Amino acid sequence: MKALILKEAGVDPAFDLVEIDDPSVSEDGVVLEVEAVGVCHHDISVMDGTLRRGVKDDVILGHEIAGTVVDVGPSTQGIKLGDKAVTTLTTSCGLCETCLGGLEYRCPQAHGLGHGIDGGFAEYISVRRNNLVKLEDHMDLIGASLIACPIGVTVRALEDLCEVSDGQSVVVFGSGGGLGVHAAQVASSLGAEVIAFTRSPNKIQRLQELGFGQVFLLEEGLDPSDLVYALTQDLGADIAFNPVGSAVFEAALRCLGNGGKMVVLGEVEGNHSSVNIAELIFRDGSVIGSSGAGIRHIESACEQVSSGIITPVVEVILPFEEIVQAYKLIKSGDVFGRIVLTPTGKPT
Repeated sequence: MKALILKEAGVDPAFDLVEIDDPSVSEDGVVLEVEAVGVCHHDISVMDGTLRRGVKDDVILGHEIAGTVVDVGPSTQGIKLGDKAVTTLTTSCGLCETCLGGLEYRCPQAHGLGHGIDGGFAEYISVRRNNLVKLEDHMDLIGASLIACPIGVTVRALEDLCEVSDGQSVVVFGSGGGLGVHAAQVASSLGAEVIAFTRSPNKIQRLQELGFGQVFLLEEGLDPSDLVYALTQDLGADIAFNPVGSAVFEAALRCLGNGGKMVVLGEVEGNHSSVNIAELIFRDGSVIGSSGAGIRHIESACEQVSSGIITPVVEVILPFEEIVQAYKLIKSGDVFGRIVLTPTGKPT
């Protein structure tokens, strides 16, 4: 099969598109023919060398994987040839106390797809049945590649960790990016009033067309907390969703009202951030780190995408061969939502 291997990480990462053996099916697993793989900022951080710990040599990147079942193990149940499915973001044993408690994405034996083990930038991938979520037949596989990440990841962050409820105010930074554009939709689906910020003027109209709330351009010199307090009758936000990290950390903290929570899901620039402790203390505020998604988050995301509550946002579809172009586009910050790679570059 054809597979895309990261040969050297750095500012100008080097890749090889190679032919390797097709994967074999496990006793309790399946082989997926990969139809679409989203390119996450995690992939970019591995490509540019920011993230190196635990990354296997000559790794096949890609953890946002959607495809069609082409082989089924003899003990595999609940899925058949021809079914559409998405993978989880990590492997898990399915048997330990952590897995049985619904936290399989924190399994002590877990390996991250496209990180500790090979991922989806290949024509086929072999996974165990417990690391797979079946899709409805009508679902588009390009959009479905975003179900586990970023959509399932935002479901976990907003539903489980932030406990967003009807009538709360949620500020979303980086709302034109892969995490932000889906977080805004998830927050809206939970009944929250969404206030979204983006640094890209060309994304404003497209964000408004999604209909999840108010959208503002985060311009130089603008303190977003001024807008947030004005729009919340001086109460401040209940939740600040921060997929960007240090670049908006202090601004996001100032947006919080009493008892507010900031959830942080990424660090785009690789910088440190200073914290005004008084800002946190006198708000009775919380800062929460979040990563990953479990089966139940992915299943919830599947249901919401299937029913049209959430729309996967894919701006560009490219073949594996154009991975460097995908890398440059994402680095530019101009991509709306996600870039998706396919073996052929054509919608499936």
